[in-house]
Amino acid sequence: GKPVVIHSRDADEETAAALAGFQGTVVLHCFSAPGLLSAALERGYYVSFAGNVTYPKAAELREAAARVPVDRLLAETDSPYLAPQPVRGRPNEPAHVVHTVAALARVRGEDADELARRIDANATAAFGLR
Repeated sequence: GKPVVIHSRDADEETAAALAGFQGTVVLHCFSAPGLLSAALERGYYVSFAGNVTYPKAAELREAAARVPVDRLLAETDSPYLAPQPVRGRPNEPAHVVHTVAALARVRGEDADELARRIDANATAAFGLR
């Protein structure tokens, strides 16, 4: 079936409780909830990072991104919001996701092009894009 896409903000415990026992595919969109990460990893959710993972003060998000298994990692723009640091202050657009992927690759110690391929495969699986 189709995945559920969840945007949880300042509601880690409530989100985890609401999704307890849910058997379908879950995508944590625009992830900004490090407190929700342990439950997400235990339950096999996809965790999607937006441009805010590139912000200087977002060390907790980068630490979370380093912990997500590569087969559960997604990247997104959240356009027109959350433009990555190199283009911060401008409207975001899909092309800017390269900056987010580059930041994810850096924090994970992975090659950005290879990580981009993995993220594309993950999105294809999560959203049934074949």
